[in-house]
Amino acid sequence: MAKLEGKKLLLLGERDGVPGPAMADVFANSGAEILFSATECFV
Repeated sequence: MAKLEGKKLLLLGERDGVPGPAMADVFANSGAEILFSATECFV
């Protein structure tokens, strides 16, 4: 994932979809900095 190296990420997960911590795990070794990760309920 060289395209993300040096980028900053804001991760918004969804309760019924992909949660924020799961996305953070996926991007952990991408070279990007995770600034914020949360799981919300969008109604």
